[in-house]
Order: sequence, then C-alpha cells, then structure tokens
Amino acid sequence: MSDDQDSRIHRLVENAQREQDRGSDLRRDALTKLIEIAHSSNSQLKCYAANHIRYFFNDFPDLEEDAINVVYDLCEDQDSRVRIEGYRAISSVSSVEHKWIKRNSDVLVQLLQSDEPEEVTVVKTALCDHLDMDPSVTLGVLCDQIIPPEYTIDEEEQQIRDRLRSLVIAFLKVDAAEAIIRKYTTTPGTDTENVLVCQLLTAIRRLETRDVEVIIKDLLLMMPCYRPGSARGMDLLHVLLDKARSSLNVKSNDLGSIKTIDFYISLAHFVAIQKRVASPVVLLRFYCTSLMGKPVLQRFSPEEQLVLAGRVVEALEACEEESRLRPQICSHEQFSFLRRQVVDGTPDLLEALHDTKLESSTMWDTLRSLLLACKHRKEREDWVVPFNLATSISRFQAQAQQLGPGNNSDEIRVLIRSLTETSMSQASSSPTVDGDGLHERPAHLPVRPQIGRPLLKRPDMSRPSHTSTSSTASNSRPAIQIRDSGSVVLNKRSLSSAETVSQIKRAKTELAEERQLTPSLLSRMTMPIPGDAEKASRKRGGAGKKRADDSSEPDKHPMSGYSIKGAAAHAERGEESRDPTPRTSSLLDRLNKSEGMDGGGNRRRYRGKA
Repeated sequence: MSDDQDSRIHRLVENAQREQDRGSDLRRDALTKLIEIAHSSNSQLKCYAANHIRYFFNDFPDLEEDAINVVYDLCEDQDSRVRIEGYRAISSVSSVEHKWIKRNSDVLVQLLQSDEPEEVTVVKTALCDHLDMDPSVTLGVLCDQIIPPEYTIDEEEQQIRDRLRSLVIAFLKVDAAEAIIRKYTTTPGTDTENVLVCQLLTAIRRLETRDVEVIIKDLLLMMPCYRPGSARGMDLLHVLLDKARSSLNVKSNDLGSIKTIDFYISLAHFVAIQKRVASPVVLLRFYCTSLMGKPVLQRFSPEEQLVLAGRVVEALEACEEESRLRPQICSHEQFSFLRRQVVDGTPDLLEALHDTKLESSTMWDTLRSLLLACKHRKEREDWVVPFNLATSISRFQAQAQQLGPGNNSDEIRVLIRSLTETSMSQASSSPTVDGDGLHERPAHLPVRPQIGRPLLKRPDMSRPSHTSTSSTASNSRPAIQIRDSGSVVLNKRSLSSAETVSQIKRAKTELAEERQLTPSLLSRMTMPIPGDAEKASRKRGGAGKKRADDSSEPDKHPMSGYSIKGAAAHAERGEESRDPTPRTSSLLDRLNKSEGMDGGGNRRRYRGKA
C-alpha cells in the first residue's frame, strides 16, 4: 500500500473521530476501513488499526463481533510488534465496552503461555487493567483456570491445563497479590472477596498437593478476611481436614499416601496453630479421633510419629491458651474434655516416642508436655494414673536419669516419679492369694460363695451308704470338682505334681463306681414290670400268688432297680411302712387313687353317698 493510501486512511479516521454523530456513516466507514487494513500485510497499518479500533467499537453493535475477531487475529500475528499492539487493543476494547471483559480476560489468560518475556509482561499488564475494570469477573476467570475440570480429559490437554494453572497462580501471587489485598478485598464481605475465596476453596478440594500450599499461604491467608477466629479460617480448616480424612480412609501404607496425609495435616496445623485463623479445638478433636490410635500411628515412620506427637502437644497448649484468653472459643469444660482425650491416648504416643530412639530436644519437650497434661489431670480431676500408662511412662526413667543438664531434665524426672510411684506401689501391694488359689476379697465385700458345686444326689438304690459316703468324701476334698459332664477340674489352689495326679485318679475311680451302681434309663426300660407279671399270672389262675419281690422287708430294693410303675408302687407301700423317708407317689398311682382302683386294677366299691 502506497504512502498516498496511508494518508487517505489517516485522514478518514481523524475526520471520523471529530464527528459528533456517533452513528454517522463517516464513523461507520472509518471502522470498516480499520477492520479491512487489519488483514493487510503491512505491519504498520495493522498496528494503526489496533490502536484506533477502540474509538468506534461500541458505536456499531453489528460490527462488534468482526472488530473483536480482528483484534484477536492481531494477537496471533507473526510480527511481535503487531502482537503487542493487539494485546493492548484488547484492554482498550474492554475499557469502552465492559461486556467484553470476561471474554477478553479469558483470551489474555491463554496468552500468558507466550514464550516471549516482553509479550508476557504486556499480557500481565492487560490483565491487571481488567482487574481494575471489574475485579470480580476477572478473578472469576483466573480461578476458573485453577480449578481442575470434573470430567476426564486426555493427557495432552491435561499437561496444557497444568502449565496454565501454574502460570495463573504465579500471576496472582506475584503480579496481582498487592492489588488484591489492598484494593479489592479490604472491605470484608465484598463480591470480589466471595468470588476469590469460594473459587480457591473449590480448587483446593479438587487439586493435588502441588499447588495447594501456594494458594493457602500466598493467596488466601494474605487476605484481610483471614483474621484469628474468623469464619473464613474455619471453612479453610474444614476443607483441609476433609482432605486429610479422605486420605486416611485409603488403607494404604505406600509412601505417596502417607506423604499426602502428612501434607494436609501440616497445612491444617499451620492454619490453626501457627496463624490462629481457625479454632485449635477442631484440629485437636481431629487429632484425638483420627490420628492418635495405634494402627494409624504405625502407618507413619518413627520420625513422622515424633512430629505428629509434637503437633498434638502444640494443639493442646493452644486450646489451653484459648480457654484462658478467649473462653468463647474454648470453654474450660471443653478443654478438660480434650485434655482427657489426649491423656487417654498418651500410652500410644509414648510408645511412638520410645520406639523412635531419636533422643532430641524435640522428643524431650514433647514428653514433658504429655507428662504435664497427665499431672494436671491427676491434680485437678482426682484421677488415678492407670497401670498401663504408668508402665509406658516408667520406660523413660532410665533415659531420664542419664539426661544431662538442659532439656528440663530435673522436671522430667520429677514428673516421671510422681506419675509412676502410686500406680507401681498399688501393683506391688496387690491382694495376696489365699490357699484356694483366689485373691483375698476386700473386707467391705460379702463373703464369696463356695466354688465347688455339690454332687447331684442319685436315687438311693441298693447301696445307700456308699452313695452318701462318696458324696461326703467328694465334699471333703474341695480341691477337685466333678462337673455334670463327668470331667474332673482342679481348683485354682497350687498343688504338687504327685498330689495332683493321685487326686485326679481317685476322683475318676469314684465317679466310675458311682456310675456302675446307678442303673441307666435303658436298663430300667428293658426290665419286666412287676405289675404286668402279676396280671399275667392272675389270668393263668395264679391270682393268689404273691409277687416275688413283695417281701416282708420293704426297705430292700431289687438290685436291678425299679420300673416307673414299680417305683411308684413301692413308694405307696413306703408310706405305710416304718420307713421315715417320705416317698413321692407316681402320677399313675395318684390317678388310681382318684378313680378308686385297687392294686389289681379293679374298681373298688364305696358305700355311702357319691
């Protein structure tokens, strides 16, 4: 294009700029000419178009799309000078028409990937201009590039997004942090603050560990809204604890999983303890319920266990300070409850400290703080140190004796002695064992019942004296019990080996003899029933013959035992004899009596009224 043509274009644009009627044909012709020359091969004319499109951009809505696309094309030109003018044109277009701020900001974010440092500087300046125009919209666009997508993307796109995310975070941290802190978030509760905080918390929930620390320490915690005890701080702490808890729920001991858990715990500790922007009560409660168990501690290395124990102690101390200075955050009752939880989990923490075998000032300071927590609970809650805790504490006694000056050595030795003497003395003076192998009962308790159960009384058949003697002999030796199943059980009293063997043999012999003397149910069922034999003989004409077992001596029992009916008949005769032992009538006998049947099965005749 000749110089004459260049001069005509310049005069057209200058005249259109002086035109008062913003919708005139002159101004339309000027904008149309600028769009045309932006596609020429002359770099000077392209730069001229980029610098003057803004003057006519918002006058003709039907040409806006063509004009903005021309600007984007200029940003991708082969000439670096043209690209730089295109970056600046984006800012100028957004300044005259704010509805394009979001779209233009997105384009500028993509342009951060430029390999030319000079161009990147211009792009960052353009982004800062957009922050001044509309901070909420621009920060929303920037955070959208930080949040990972919920859908699955291919590997190449993933790499592009990861690189762009790092560039955006670096821009916010280095180039925009001061403006964000001093200009856009000074007033709590503004839209800009809400957008930035909510978007970054969403990013933390979805991101891996790589960029989370920078987002928290260099962006969020720099904002004025994150002050001690703020609601924003509690929201951040809950997000970090949820991430740590989800990692703990993954039952894996691989190094990556453990590092992830420790990463989020360390950030939560930084937020709640070091920065104090969240309540330490929530953090300590998480430690007590999710970390202090032995199975969880064993997933970490000895060095990491020492660090975790130190964090528990620091959280407890922070809660104690809050209970003194700000009881509305941590009341005295709440702190006492948390201290009890820590003390209850102290045996596992002490075991972790002892197993680390890393004697350092950190280890001794952590031990001292745990012992102090136990001491305070003992003094203020009338609490007795359990034996298992006293045993865990006593394991450090030898090491504490060899501890040189410093590290609060004297205080640690005094604490160990005060916490272990009472429990150990109670263990050494435990109740003695009496002759029966049982601990002596305290005087305020009732008398202990007899351990051995009396043998079951078997029917007094042919050898009543032997059964009685056997029972007496069994009761006279309480060292042996014979259970219902026939097993022989020794009491807890300690016996010599010879005495034990002889008593076991004697008990087994007596049990066998007693079983032999007692007829079984099967043998009694197969015996002939005396009543049935009498009926049969009566039918054969021997009604007057007496039964063989009906002797004049009713106390003598048949050696083979009775049937059910025979035992009932014998019991009835026993009532009329001189035998002082009462005998219970059988059900059959009582039925016969009620129906008036005689011994032969005939109905008796009664006189008188029915």
